[in-house]
This record gives sequence, C-alpha cells and structure tokens, in this order.
Amino acid sequence: MNTIRPSVPRLSALLRKKPFSMPSPGPPLPPGILVDEEISPVYNSKNFYPAKPGEILADRYQALVKVGWGVSSTVWLARDLHIEEPESVVALKVANNNTSSAGREREIEDYISTADPSHRGRSVIRTLLDSFETRGPEGSHSCLVYMPMREPLSMYQRRFDNERMPLPLVKTYIRALLMGLDYLHKECRIVHTDLKLENIMISFEDPTVLANFMDSQLEHPMAFKIDLTGRAVYQSRSDFGPLRSLRSIPQLVDFGLATRLEEDDDWGVWPIQPDHYRAPEVILGIGWQMPADIWNLGVLLWDMIEGRELFQHIHDRNGRYDAKRHIAEMIALFGPPPPEIIQRYQYMREYSWPEPVRREDDRVCETAEEYFCGPFFDNNGRFLYEGLIPDRKLGDSVSVLEGEEKEAFLDLARGMLGWHPNLRKAAGELAGHPFLQPKETRA
Repeated sequence: MNTIRPSVPRLSALLRKKPFSMPSPGPPLPPGILVDEEISPVYNSKNFYPAKPGEILADRYQALVKVGWGVSSTVWLARDLHIEEPESVVALKVANNNTSSAGREREIEDYISTADPSHRGRSVIRTLLDSFETRGPEGSHSCLVYMPMREPLSMYQRRFDNERMPLPLVKTYIRALLMGLDYLHKECRIVHTDLKLENIMISFEDPTVLANFMDSQLEHPMAFKIDLTGRAVYQSRSDFGPLRSLRSIPQLVDFGLATRLEEDDDWGVWPIQPDHYRAPEVILGIGWQMPADIWNLGVLLWDMIEGRELFQHIHDRNGRYDAKRHIAEMIALFGPPPPEIIQRYQYMREYSWPEPVRREDDRVCETAEEYFCGPFFDNNGRFLYEGLIPDRKLGDSVSVLEGEEKEAFLDLARGMLGWHPNLRKAAGELAGHPFLQPKETRA
C-alpha cells in the first residue's frame, strides 16, 4: 500500500478547476521514423487535429496524454475541469476533419443510452459522456468524451500465462458480452457489425492504477516528432502496468459502424465485419440482421478461450483474404449450407446494392458476388471449390478443454455458428447456457 498512497493525493491535486501547467516537452524523435497514425498508408497530416499536452478543449477538457490512435482519430486522457473529484479523468476521442463516422457514432450511442437504462446489459455498453466540436487549422473536428478504460481485451489477454485468461473469468466475460448484445439487439435493434478483441475494453480494476499512470506521464512526458507539415505527432502510451486484481468488467465499444434496423423486415446487405469473423450471410449477400453479431461473437470465443483464431485457412498465398477459402472452411467445420440458404443465395446473386462499395484494392463493387469474388455454388447447390475444403472438424479446434466441459462449450458454439441466421440462438438465451454458469463450490 505504501507505493500507492503518495500518488493519489498528487492526482487529486491536479484535478482542480484551474488548468495544470504542463512540464517541459518529452524527448524529440528522429524525423525519419513513422509514429502512430503516420504508419497508416492513407495518413494525411491535414486531417488530424494537432492536439498537444496541456491544451484545453471546449473550455472544459485539458488534454494530458495520448493513449491511442486510428486511421481517423486519436485518443487522449484529459481532465474534466468542471469536476473536482479524482474520477474526473476522461478519454477524449478526437476525430479527423474528413470523417462522418463520429456523427453516426454519436447518434447511435445517444440512442443506446436512453433505450432502456434498467436493462442488465446496458452496463456492458460504453457510450458517450459528452460530445463537442473543435476547430483545427484545416476544419472542424468532432470530439467524443468517454469514461477511461484500462485496455482492449487483446492487450489484457497478454497479461496471463500463454496469453490465456483463467476459464472462470472468460466465462464471466462471455456471459456479460451476451447480455450486452441482448440489450443492443432486443431493446435497441442495433447490430454492432464489428466485434473483435480490440472493440472489447476492460475497466480499471482499481482507481489507483489510473492515478499512478497519470503521475508517471507528468514526470516523463511523451516523446514526439514534428512531421513534414509542422504538426507535432506524439508517441502514445497505453500500458497501465501490471494487474492489481481481476476485478474488471468488459465493455463493448466503438459504434462507428453499428447499424440500427428499426423494423423486423429491415435488412443490411452491404459488407460488414472483420474478415475472420464475417458471417456466411454477409459473404453470400443474402442480407443480415442481429444474428450476424451472434456468429461474430461465436467465432471470437476461440480467441478468448484458445488464444487463437477458429478459421485457419482464409487467406490466399499472398496473404489476402479469400472468401471462397473461408466458405470452404465453414463447410469443413459445420457441414454444407442448408438448401434454403443456397436458394436465397441464388435468388440474391444479381441483387445490386443501393450504393456501390469500394473495396480495399480500390475496386468499386455493386454486388456481394463482385465484392467477395464469387460465385461460390453452382445452380445445383454444389460448392465450386471442393478442393479447398480442409480436413478439419470443429471438435479438433478445441485443445484446452476436455470431457463434459469441451462438449458443453461446443454446444454453446453450435448455437451461435449455424449457417441459417434464424436458427442461431438469441443473445439472452445463450447467456443462460450451462457452459457459462459458475460452478457451485462444495463446502
């Protein structure tokens, strides 16, 4: 305890309404190396807001340390100068001036916040505390304010032996995430569409973790460089140190790609989801709804329990995603698609999207078949690439569980990973699956 106590009053002293004078800048980095957002092949300095430590945004938030970045934003820890309590550190997501996703994210999250605050799954969804616009040298930037979180699940996992969390903890997290999806799907009619370890954040297990981190950043300011346009690019810091305990909870974050389907007969048709977690109905272009998230989370179970991906053969020799190989492996693990899925695929093959979609290789596509390089089945429903079907069975993909535990896990997974979206179980039902229930301890 002696190592914790000194930093807590220091932090609370910083969190007064009066802005804090920042120390001298951190060490300069060589101009030739790429830092954080500069790594992106589409990086354009003019699109990013030139945030700097000590800066006050919206007359309220004083930026302190950069903790994350993406192709369209940077994330900073900041002090809320309107609140004097120690917990007034917030996470500030500063969007680029050329992105519209922040506006969509704000609308979706505002709706999520108010749909049914009493639902058990609401606490698993991270939504906005505040939002505002700020002017930069090249235009306006949307800023979204959140509660700070420790780290994404991908980083959290690496803190355990063999990068595997204890099984009881994994079960608790899966059950919580399913309750979060139950809230999103039933109460909000929202499909997340982008479930991955990076979009599951873990809370701080103890407030002193954040306090000590902030102290250390003030003592050792971030390294930075000046890019070719004169913008300062700071090197982010996101490691909050070793775990103090396992008293953390997961939260689903990042609703920039989420979609609200207001009516039962509303369907999404455009491509969604990270390659590895993409549901079959998305690849086949037959329309998707909430069950696409269930498939997505079902595949993610392997990342959480096995520490590796379920699908092992979805890339071509050049390392590019190959949808036909993905479908081939689905057939190996789950058998061929049922006739009604094939019939809908044949019916929808020529369906053109309301708007064309640009692929990563810059090709503009108008159909799912074109986007994913089909066709995949002939008129008789036969898979056109049978030679690509690997010799794998679903049971062989589980190595860390045995006996009844393994069978219970596979039963849970099969309830999430069926070809037919309507036959996948709903999130709320899955949360009650026997595999996820805590085992009773005997006296």
